[in-house]
Amino acid sequence: MAFSDKLFSFHEKLVHFLTKYLRIILAIIIFLVITGLLWGGFIYYKYKKEKTASIELMKVAKSPNIFQDLKEIKQKYKGTQAAFQASLILFNYYFQENNLEEMQKLMKELKKIYPEKAKGLILYGEAKLLEIQKNYPQALKIYEKILKIEPSLNFLVYLDIGRVAEKMGQIELAKSYYERYIKEISDNQKGLAEYKIFQLTSKK
Repeated sequence: MAFSDKLFSFHEKLVHFLTKYLRIILAIIIFLVITGLLWGGFIYYKYKKEKTASIELMKVAKSPNIFQDLKEIKQKYKGTQAAFQASLILFNYYFQENNLEEMQKLMKELKKIYPEKAKGLILYGEAKLLEIQKNYPQALKIYEKILKIEPSLNFLVYLDIGRVAEKMGQIELAKSYYERYIKEISDNQKGLAEYKIFQLTSKK
């Protein structure tokens, strides 16, 4: 068979195949296009949600009702990094109030929503409970461990280590972590860290 005949035969078979399966091919193409559009929309929505949540979290510092605003961010932007940070700040607030019931409830909720962060979160909760029980040496060890496995929690843990070190009389260690907080973290708690350093320096 001549090359031109073979080419013609192949062309006929291709036309026959496309005619027979045209609907299926079109359906697949449409499915892929729609999937691509939906995925792109999801990525954009997720990015926009993260950005909005971060802006709202930064606004909390100037709010007259910080506690309520943090709870709203936690619920409204569930699943975002900002909501996770808002939850941790709330957890810290419950710790300051010795509210073990709310601490445990929030811990359970966060473990469900942020399973990939669960390990660091469990350790953080354990350290807080040890601190309430005044087991400062063990609490300090766990806080330091958290920094190694979950460095994203440093905006809380630096202050925690500073506080526990103070209670243990390790003034230089406390100062070093307050200084790290001032240098590395950008939020409304810098004033607290600066004041703590002033207090510790004045004690000398």
